[in-house]
Amino acid sequence: MSDSFTIEVDAGGVEAAINRLGEVAQPFVNAASAVTAGAMATEMRARLQRQLGPDATGKTVAGIVAKPAYDGNGYVVIAEREPFPNLPLWLEKGTKKGKPGSHTQPAKPYFYSSALLFVGAHQDRIALALQAAIDAQGLGD
Repeated sequence: MSDSFTIEVDAGGVEAAINRLGEVAQPFVNAASAVTAGAMATEMRARLQRQLGPDATGKTVAGIVAKPAYDGNGYVVIAEREPFPNLPLWLEKGTKKGKPGSHTQPAKPYFYSSALLFVGAHQDRIALALQAAIDAQGLGD
C-alpha cells in the first residue's frame, strides 16, 4: 500500500480568466485615467490662467483638455491653440530671441509641473482599478 495520492485540477477556468484580464481591466483603467486627466486639465488651466493674468484672452487656457487616448488605453491631456499650434509649448518652455521680429519670453511652466502633482494619486487609482478588475474576474483573495 502506497502513502501517496494524486490530485487532478482543471486550471482552464483560471487560465481563461487570466487571459481575459487585460480586456476586463481596460474599462477600469480608463475610468481611473479619466479622473486623473480631468483633474490635471483643471489644474493646468488654473495655473496657466494665473500666470497669464486677467488680460489674457483665455484661448490657450481653453485649449487644455482631457480626451480619451486614441488607442483606447486611458486618457491624455493636451494643450492646443489655433492658429498658433506651438504657443502652448512656447509658454511652457519660454522663448529666446532668434529671428528678427522674435522676442524673449520667460517660461510659464503650467503643463509638466501640474502633471507631477498627480503622479502618486494616479498610481493609486490605477492600482485600485487593476485590483477591481482582478476581483471582477474572480481572481482576488
